Amino acid sequence: MQYVVFGVNGYIGSYIFRQLEKENLNVLGTSRKSCDNSRIVYFDILKDHIDNVITKINDEDKIAIICIAETNIDRCYENYNQAYELNVIKTKELIQELLEKGFRIIYFSSDCVFDGISGGYTEDCLTNAMNKYGLMKVEMERYLLMHEPETCILRIPKVVGIHQAKQNVLTEWAEQIANGYIRCIRGNRMSFVYIDDIYRACLLAASRKMHGIYNVAGDIAYSRAELARKFFDKLGITEVEIRECDLDEFSFKDYRPLNLGMSNLKFKAETKYQFTDMDFVLDKYIEDVMQPGILFAR
Repeated sequence: MQYVVFGVNGYIGSYIFRQLEKENLNVLGTSRKSCDNSRIVYFDILKDHIDNVITKINDEDKIAIICIAETNIDRCYENYNQAYELNVIKTKELIQELLEKGFRIIYFSSDCVFDGISGGYTEDCLTNAMNKYGLMKVEMERYLLMHEPETCILRIPKVVGIHQAKQNVLTEWAEQIANGYIRCIRGNRMSFVYIDDIYRACLLAASRKMHGIYNVAGDIAYSRAELARKFFDKLGITEVEIRECDLDEFSFKDYRPLNLGMSNLKFKAETKYQFTDMDFVLDKYIEDVMQPGILFAR
């Protein structure tokens, strides 16, 4: 089986590519940056054709994992035309070209396809995106379900990991210890998911030739404040104040849905996969990143 990870510079794409390499699986990656890794091919989705990537692939069983996207909600709002070209127009074209070349597709969607009113969303719930980013994901989901039904769509929430990274909310919170407080959106609940669960979900989707929509999410929906309290409690830090603030107290450009908890029961029922508990993720992050007794300077 040949994997091609489109977009290995981002948080998720880089992790998936590194893990595939680590497990000695047959993988290529694409990047808009020059790289000395022979397994990474230069590719700019906005102007390049995939022929430069395809020429390096002979395997008949080919899996494309699409990680190229503008995922920043405010940038999608402020630079809507550019974001739409990347997230919708060029992504549709890329997927069409890959399907014509015999690839099976794994595409990432988002919990932002929902309005965040009720939570507990299943794959059968109606989408009702409240920001530009979510609307782009809704359009892609509908297009793929209608026109490319063999595509596997993995809906994911906020991703956390055990390594230090600017996209990891645990790193953000750890760096704010010195401030003495952190701010969280009041009522913002999500089914936080461990990044390795996303990787494992891709392997299962590929091996089982899964198609349609699946929520790949943690078992429990936490508010940001709840998960932050759990994190600081494990660190033994009681003096950091967790301030829950209303949306209008932030300088967001576009709306943030609040209650975005998703059910992962469909994915678990079909694969028997057990998602990683957040306690494990927090403990491993503290063990691997934050040396015992040594915290960020106050």
